[in-house]
Amino acid sequence: MKIDSSNYMFTTTLLQTSQSEMSRKPLGTERVSGHLCPQSGYWQVANPAVTLIVNVKKGENMPYHAGKPVNWQLVEYDLKNEVNL
Repeated sequence: MKIDSSNYMFTTTLLQTSQSEMSRKPLGTERVSGHLCPQSGYWQVANPAVTLIVNVKKGENMPYHAGKPVNWQLVEYDLKNEVNL
């Protein structure tokens, strides 16, 4: 059986992604209290014993919990408050 490759055309599709989507930090990104927030969104304390979730805007300081520094993990984007700094 002979296959004539001239009958086949391969095409590639470029995904159109906005600049803000390309610059977003991936979900799961972690930051420590007192550091600048790299991505507007909902951040959860990275301790399974604590179920605290806060909304932090990009460029703000990551909050402390009970006066102590904690690790925060990005769990969801907040698109309406997204700021490109």
